[in-house]
Amino acid sequence: MGGLKKSRIVTVFAIFLLCLSLNYARPAAIELDEGLIDLAFEKLKTLDPTVKSDAIDLLEIFFNSEQGLEDLKDSLPDILALVVGENYQDLLSKHGLSLGRLKSDIDDLKKWSKEDRLKLLDLIEKGDKEGVKALVEKYEGSDNSASGGGSLPEQPIQNQPVFPEISIKFNDIENHWARTYIEFIASKGIIKGKADGLFAPEDRVTRAEFTAMLVRLLKLEDEGTGKDLPFTDVKPDDWFYSIVKAAYNSGLARGIGNKFDPNSLITRQEMAVLVTRAASIMNKSAFVDSAEVEKILSAYKDRDRISDWAKTEIAVAVKLGLISGVSADILVPGDTATRAQAATVIYNLYRLIYE
Repeated sequence: MGGLKKSRIVTVFAIFLLCLSLNYARPAAIELDEGLIDLAFEKLKTLDPTVKSDAIDLLEIFFNSEQGLEDLKDSLPDILALVVGENYQDLLSKHGLSLGRLKSDIDDLKKWSKEDRLKLLDLIEKGDKEGVKALVEKYEGSDNSASGGGSLPEQPIQNQPVFPEISIKFNDIENHWARTYIEFIASKGIIKGKADGLFAPEDRVTRAEFTAMLVRLLKLEDEGTGKDLPFTDVKPDDWFYSIVKAAYNSGLARGIGNKFDPNSLITRQEMAVLVTRAASIMNKSAFVDSAEVEKILSAYKDRDRISDWAKTEIAVAVKLGLISGVSADILVPGDTATRAQAATVIYNLYRLIYE
């Protein structure tokens, strides 16, 4: 095979193996398929030594600096789409992974010392699963472990809320690509099903319904104080009145003039704007300048369909791993969001804020 194609293939394998390994020791609520981890390590043993060496050498370049890790994150969608196929997100979701999660795991490496990042690659190359597990556990739960990565430690969340653990099962998502995310978020009481044990993953979501999910996630409360709602279409006897009021007084919900439009179906770009605001409220957002906005959005063929008012927030949401396209280069910002898509975005936001 050509050198470039081989390089891309071994990089994808190395990235996938790396992200599986980073999650190997994590006591996540969503368990990864341990058989897949074993399979990845077994596959590593069968690789041509030159191919394996090329993969490690390439990752070493990325691992030498924070900018290298950013470049690695930026390359993920294109490389996965090229080698795995346009349906790579479906493949990842079958094993409890997502593009956002992979990017988040790469971000976690910024908290590691450069020496330990390179040691991780050495352990992977040797096929030392227990060594990988021990090294990951060294950094698990630590926000200031890095001695050479250069990242500032994140501020801990004060009075982190306690979410319930609800045992719930939906009868209509068994083979759905978003099942993992739906069940996790539903188990926290953040998203609710419909009648008769159904979730209806392809149903659309209203602005009020998505706002309710965010209010539950952020544990916002309407304490009967704060500003009165300026929205003429939100009445005290509406089921969403206290939800919209809590969202409005926290700066999450702004509406359009004197309307909130609670029963309109929410678009994917509106959803992105709201989750970006939610991340900012929890001090988990990111800065992007105009050049970076242009760079991030240039990955999407339909970027011209993004409304000007949503461009910056969508770029931030993509950078944080909160949203992704319906394929590697298609975002469909004006399409209305499904319940499955909403659950996935809420899941990504939960991980960003609380894990």
